[in-house]
Amino acid sequence: MLFLSRQVTVGICAYNEAKNIGELLQNILYEQELSSDSEVLVVCSGCTDRTVEIVQKFSKSDSRVNLHLETKRRGKASAINYILSNASSNVILFISADTLPSQRCFARLIAKLETPTVGVVCGNPLPTNNTNSLVGKLVQLLWGLHGKVFAEYSKAGLARHATEAFCVRKGIVVNIPPETVNDDAYIAINARMKGWIVRFEPESSVLIHGPETFPEYFNQRRRVLWGHHQLKKWTSISPQHLIYLFPYYPARVTKLLLWLCSEYNPVSVVAFVSTELVVNAVAVIDVFRGKSYSIWKTAASTKTVIPQRIEMQRLAEHPL
Repeated sequence: MLFLSRQVTVGICAYNEAKNIGELLQNILYEQELSSDSEVLVVCSGCTDRTVEIVQKFSKSDSRVNLHLETKRRGKASAINYILSNASSNVILFISADTLPSQRCFARLIAKLETPTVGVVCGNPLPTNNTNSLVGKLVQLLWGLHGKVFAEYSKAGLARHATEAFCVRKGIVVNIPPETVNDDAYIAINARMKGWIVRFEPESSVLIHGPETFPEYFNQRRRVLWGHHQLKKWTSISPQHLIYLFPYYPARVTKLLLWLCSEYNPVSVVAFVSTELVVNAVAVIDVFRGKSYSIWKTAASTKTVIPQRIEMQRLAEHPL
């Protein structure tokens, strides 16, 4: 019997997500086949827009939706810890508030937890950015490579990362440090350290929208890569990033880089690799300077309203 026929906790961390939270909750409640005794825990942290109002409206019409309000913004780790501590289900499914899952996304994720040795299952983020601009090309290339790397390492049993939508067995991670930046990677790495397998489910697609401007793209990557250094310091385990994986798996990484060059325009590849090298260097400088990203400025251009299902299905069936 699939876990989805039992109780499931869906966890959402939201900060000023009025443009997307309603569409996401509508999708979760009526398109993801959640059982009647499942729950959706939404943590709204320091919101100054209509996010809280929208969530309250859903909670009044559907008892599965529960709002936890943090009047002051305390960072995503605080919201994650609330969900980890208050989930009433044996399976917790985290999904970012500015995304939109494809049909049966949750069912496919949770089905893989039927394997007793699997502790974390991750979905496949598909960006909606067009490729008319260099930044759009970088976003598409980044997530295309992300999916390829994740698929390869998942098949080999080496995956140690998570994505914008992932499910985890309750109890694998009880809480995360309050200053954690990459909460999904922290949970996945800790699951691996405890002997659990992390799986990638490419059919569980979830729409995301990456930055539209280069400064926002650069700063987002800077924060994420700083978070990789944070995790390496805490766990002594290298994150799932090609620069860090190369010394351990040179043949696999070389194969992935050759795939990258064959799939994308050479100019885009050069721009992407060059940007990654610079961002990595800046992230290292941030580490030495003692910079903190526990609470970060969101990229405004990523809050574009996610398209409706017809666009979602098109991307799922014909990913770029």
